[in-house]
Amino acid sequence: MNCFPGALVLTLSTLTSLLGFGGGGPAWGTNLLPSSPPDHGHGQNHQDHGDEDTKNGPRNGPGAWDNLILNIRADHQSTDLNQGHLVAEGNVQLQIAGGSLAAEHLSYDRKTGLLVARGSVRFQRGSQYIQASSFHYNLKGEEGELRDVYGLVNFDHTTTDFDFRILPVQPTSQPGAVDPGNQWIELPPMACPYLQPPGASPRPAESMVTRLGGNLPPPLGCPNPDGNSGHQDLDQLLDWVASGSGSPHGIAAQFQLPTEAPGADEPMASGSQWSAPVDPDQGVHAITPKAGLGLEYYLRLRQDSLSNGTEEDPVVPPALRSLGGSDEALNRRRGGISRWRFQAKTLVITPEGWSSPLILLTNDPLNTAQIILIGRESKVQEQPDGSLMLTSGTNQVLLDGTLVVPLPSRIHLQQRIPWALIIDEENRDGLYVEHTLAPRSFLGGQLTLKPQLMLSRIFRNKTTAYAPIQGSPAADPDSQSLSVADLFGLNVRYERPVGERGQLMFNTNISSFALDRFPQSTRAEAELWQRLTLPLLGETRANLSAAYRFSVWNGSLGEQDVYTAFGGFLEKDYHLPALGSLENHLLWRMGLQNINSTVFDTIDLSGRTWRGSAYARLTSRLPIWKGEALKDTTEALSHGSGPIHPELSLKATSIVQALKYGDGSGQNTYTLGLESNLVMGHFSRPYLDYTRLSVGASVTVVDRLSRFAFDRLVDLGLLHISWTQQLIGPLLLSASMSYNVDGASENYGDPVDSLFELKWQQRAYGLGLFYSPERKLGGLRIQLNSFDWQGTGIPLAPYAPSSWMSNNQ
Repeated sequence: MNCFPGALVLTLSTLTSLLGFGGGGPAWGTNLLPSSPPDHGHGQNHQDHGDEDTKNGPRNGPGAWDNLILNIRADHQSTDLNQGHLVAEGNVQLQIAGGSLAAEHLSYDRKTGLLVARGSVRFQRGSQYIQASSFHYNLKGEEGELRDVYGLVNFDHTTTDFDFRILPVQPTSQPGAVDPGNQWIELPPMACPYLQPPGASPRPAESMVTRLGGNLPPPLGCPNPDGNSGHQDLDQLLDWVASGSGSPHGIAAQFQLPTEAPGADEPMASGSQWSAPVDPDQGVHAITPKAGLGLEYYLRLRQDSLSNGTEEDPVVPPALRSLGGSDEALNRRRGGISRWRFQAKTLVITPEGWSSPLILLTNDPLNTAQIILIGRESKVQEQPDGSLMLTSGTNQVLLDGTLVVPLPSRIHLQQRIPWALIIDEENRDGLYVEHTLAPRSFLGGQLTLKPQLMLSRIFRNKTTAYAPIQGSPAADPDSQSLSVADLFGLNVRYERPVGERGQLMFNTNISSFALDRFPQSTRAEAELWQRLTLPLLGETRANLSAAYRFSVWNGSLGEQDVYTAFGGFLEKDYHLPALGSLENHLLWRMGLQNINSTVFDTIDLSGRTWRGSAYARLTSRLPIWKGEALKDTTEALSHGSGPIHPELSLKATSIVQALKYGDGSGQNTYTLGLESNLVMGHFSRPYLDYTRLSVGASVTVVDRLSRFAFDRLVDLGLLHISWTQQLIGPLLLSASMSYNVDGASENYGDPVDSLFELKWQQRAYGLGLFYSPERKLGGLRIQLNSFDWQGTGIPLAPYAPSSWMSNNQ
């Protein structure tokens, strides 16, 4: 299975085929060949004769393990070939196919199939890391348990990291490159929680983590003022494994297993002083923000406003796209969370997955984690599509260490946030709720269903979203009675790769299941993207598309529908050489489509006609001033997912577009826009420490006008203002407004589009309430940020030693 403890199981399960052990006494770098008979010539090392056969066996089947070589080294190794016992102690390290397991003690009993690793247990393969006080696993029953667990899982590399037939990627949790000639990779040291006095923590947020997640003790190998009394059961287990009978006079007694390193688990001396570090070592560096989960809304808000795969054509491009996410630190595009940190007292492993009485998970690389998922009586299992499902008796999320929010009992760890509350007055009569179901594999691709419930229709008992059934599809809607079928909607999305360089996408959005208005309530599109290498042009993107009733936002004219469209285009991006500090980017696109849309100022469909288009956009950016970001990672990432760089820049945009229709009509436009962007502050202080202001204007010259409503350019002069301001702490107010400033236009002075949002922006997550008056669309924005980093971090929950209570009295 593709969960991290499963990788540890796969590693250790190779020992089931051991028929004997090499070595009799101290050994260093002993090779264990699973497929070889007992080697009675003790002390001989076996050499690797290749692993070609391992490439052909099933991933998790016996064939994948037959020729793998296990290497073990330790300060001391002892074996009893007759009884089938192996005991290794002192700096034990086990290597297999690029993975490494380290512990202070390791024992294996071939008869029972029980393997135990204890003391500073660490496992790493590629980008995956896990540590524990102990690990014991029954190789015959394929069941086991880890104690005092902390780890990291990176879903970006699970395919290679969990496939033992190939070498994993270099670990991202370890700085520097790994020497391919050095088989013994030095594992990171134990990641230890920081200690806090009971009941006197200067960090209330961490006290809440401890209260909800329990006072999880440090693993063996970490400082623990309470001593190792809590791990005595592990000593008994180790003795039982080594002796096979639980007798204290068994094989473990013969080897005099040493205790932990001096001082590692000794209680603090009476009267000792303790002071919490101001900035405890987080154990991570090189933090990089990535695309996160959730819903980000800018000017193109509506989920069913299908753009037919283009941002510029056939949608009339605004001269300035200030809301496109240029503030990288605060606005992230859709994506997925690839890296999680987790902590648990106990993890129980079975062939079906793993479970824990209590588990803590976070996407935050730093402590105190701003968002922690807390699951009780939890199970994690792999789904048919390869994603992981967390099923718990209760799931809660702790925000900023203060607010506890209940969650559904089933959560997909790799999928987008499943619930959305949205206002859509035009198509759904107001408020509706949408739930994203788990993606399913279908015909070689991924199918995602999003059922919808129309809340406003339930209370209004009428709809004003549809034209009269007998009228033109483009006629104005009127008030109509409802049926039960009008209360439900559905979004269907399907994606699959086509060849090595192509992508197929199909999207259908249904706002009502009433059969008599199904043609009006359904929007659909299909796209095929393909990268081509063409003579003279080089690598170019090609698109073939077909759409039914996709909507276009056309400035002062509002939303316009294109009833049907099919065709395609070619496009190419150029990052032109910089002229000094002036950055230049060129995009061109040429296409041909057959469309059926409304004629301007009428509700009549034009009938089908061909539409040829040519489009070119040159964007030039000139940085004028750029300040320094904060160097302290914790301070720089107080609220944003990346450090803020104060700056001032100018951006110029030139657009040329030519349209030609089958009836001989057309539209040619020439647009020039200029925009200034100012960023001040670092978003780390309590008040008014972040301001972003963008002011821009554009002017357009038109040669002929389109006869169609969806692409007729009527806003020839535009003024755009975008402002984001920190108010207090993580609270932000954001406003973006565009106005028609064309003196010859009847819409002079009118807002073309606007968006207002109140945001609660943190490093690990964001919440926002937004509304667009012109589009009559609003809702709740939820965002989970994703990060990449180097290092292991430290356990999520601090530890409050009980012995300090008596020492401080």
